[in-house]
Amino acid sequence: MYSTPIAIREFQSTEIDYRALVNVFHRSVHAIPDVIYSKEQKSAWAPDCIDGASWKLRLEEHSVWVAVEERNQEPLGFIELNKSGDIECLYVCPRAQRQGIAKLLLITAFESICKHCPNKTQWLVQASDAAYEFFIKHGFLPTKRNQVERFGVSLENTTMAKTIA
Repeated sequence: MYSTPIAIREFQSTEIDYRALVNVFHRSVHAIPDVIYSKEQKSAWAPDCIDGASWKLRLEEHSVWVAVEERNQEPLGFIELNKSGDIECLYVCPRAQRQGIAKLLLITAFESICKHCPNKTQWLVQASDAAYEFFIKHGFLPTKRNQVERFGVSLENTTMAKTIA
């Protein structure tokens, strides 16, 4: 687990700077080893000049939880669910990875899905190759391999599903 206390909060654009979440996203993608995604693929996925306005709007329209360090309120990671309740993205900044933060975010989002979407039977994610094993460990199973194009660059991910009892 992370060495300092972590709080999980719902995203509110007045409370947490969305730009900090864009920064978490950008740093997370660019920290992926080049053997998983090339530099070109990572630059297409998370370009240096990200459209902040569209990210802000997207985060405000979806359900988003943020893991923050309690001491300084620094965002360390976040999970975003789309309007169907499926995982749009889950990122943890590189210095805080492999310390249980993604798991805490996933549990928080899952509890919300169970409460607010009682008829939902499957929880979906388009898992990157870097996140594939994390989702397997948490009960998701692969259903389909995908190719996504961003700025003319091909990226691969896997549609994964978790049955909700």
